[in-house]
Formats: sequence, C-alpha cells, structure tokens
Amino acid sequence: MRIQVTAAERERGTLTPEHIQAASDAFAQDGFVILGGAIDPAVLDALKPKLDQDTATLLERGEWGGAGAVPGHLQQSMPRSARHIDREIVTNPYIIEVTAAILGAGVHNHFYNGNTNMPGSKMQPLHRDADHLWPGHVHPTASIVINVSPVDVDEDNGATEIWPGTHRVPDPVGQVRITAELEAARRAVVPPVRAVTTKGDAVLRDIRLWHRGMPNNGLAGRHMIGMVHSARFYHHQTAIPVNADAVTLFEHDVLTTPIEIVADDYDYLSEFVRP
Repeated sequence: MRIQVTAAERERGTLTPEHIQAASDAFAQDGFVILGGAIDPAVLDALKPKLDQDTATLLERGEWGGAGAVPGHLQQSMPRSARHIDREIVTNPYIIEVTAAILGAGVHNHFYNGNTNMPGSKMQPLHRDADHLWPGHVHPTASIVINVSPVDVDEDNGATEIWPGTHRVPDPVGQVRITAELEAARRAVVPPVRAVTTKGDAVLRDIRLWHRGMPNNGLAGRHMIGMVHSARFYHHQTAIPVNADAVTLFEHDVLTTPIEIVADDYDYLSEFVRP
C-alpha cells in the first residue's frame, strides 16, 4: 500500500490517525507500506553529490556487498558528519509515527547505512534480512527496515522486488536462505511486486519480508539509504557511529538512537554491516 503524506499533514508535522491506522493495517497484512512524500526532496538533492563521491571511492576498492555479494551491488555506508546528516531523514516524524504505532514504546534506531545498485548489476538471491526470532513461529513485527532513495526508483534502475505477506511465513529450515522450492510455492499464492517510488518516498518493510535487489538497467547508480527501527528488546544496545558534531541530529522525543562517537577521520566506507 502507498499512503501519501498530504500538504495538511506536512504543515502540521503529523499524520492523521486514519493514515497511521491504515499504515499499521497494511503492515500487518503485507509486511510493508510506502509513505509517499515523507521526505523533502531538496534534502535528498543536497545529499546525493556526497553519495556519488563515496560510490566512486568504493568502486575503486572493488568490494561488492549485499545479499550474495553479487557484482553491481555496493554496500555503501552513510557519511557520519553533521554536514551530510539531516533530521528530515534520521528523525522523520511521519516515519516515526508509523514505526512507533507498530513497535510500541521504546522504539529505537540501530542502523544507518545504505547500498548502491550500479548499472549492469545482477539479480540478488531472494532473502530475508533477518529470520523469525523463534524458528517456525510467526510473531508480531519486531523490526522495520526503512529505505529512502535520493532519486526516483522504477523497474529500469532496479526497484527492489518484495514479496507481500512473507513476514508471516514460518521458516521451516530455520535460516535466512530461501530455497527455490519455497520461492515457487509462495509465488503461486502471492506473487512479488516492485517497490517503485518517487524521490521523497519512504519504503517501510518488516525485516523478515522476502526481497531481493534487481538488475539496474539504467545509466546511473541508484543509491538507497537504510535505517532500522526496532522494538525495545531487539538490538537495543547496537550503537550507530557518528562524528561528535552530528549527535544532536538523532535526538527525538519518541525514537531513541544509541550513538557511538567516532573521530572525524573515521573510515565509514570500510564498514560492512547488515540490519
């Protein structure tokens, strides 16, 4: 489901109760929701040149990341200085209203990273970012991945393939890997969709939802910013490394973000972390 943030909601800085409920209901059923227009496109325009610069550095290093380490998919950590961090992204009020409604009191962010899908990339294996907490048992959402791109995303430049409702599918093998047999069985029930978005949209998905990176047939790399909001008991001690000048940018009345202060010359591009 796509829920468009209205002009009135942006003026107030809050979603209507009806929109919060609709997002929560869609999440329970499908495991994802798209918040349209949640982020000011100008903020993303300002960040993109730095992401382009970091992509060039990673390409020189030749290190591919992500599920299956498939060539064309870069695991690209986000800059850690205040100059390249914006509250509109890391403490976005509309995103937090939805994640807090789903996850409850104590919601926190323990991940701020990203990836870049380069032209000519290959299809990733179908995967989950995390398994069920108790193998074979389906439980309410405990962790939500938030993805934001600084550009429009469509099937041409590699919109992610997501599988609705798979956060409610028990994992009979007790591991993140999804077999071809499981994929075929699920496709016959509910086929996948593509997360097509406009610059400024935010995709929220249950961390257990099946998904995969798809080929980028465009001419430019497609960045994706990633955050993970979780319930109070899930990864509650995992800290995000940032420079000292950026600490206050993560402060929020509802969402907490454990912070590790790192030196200004911290090599964030050498990080390799998963949600």
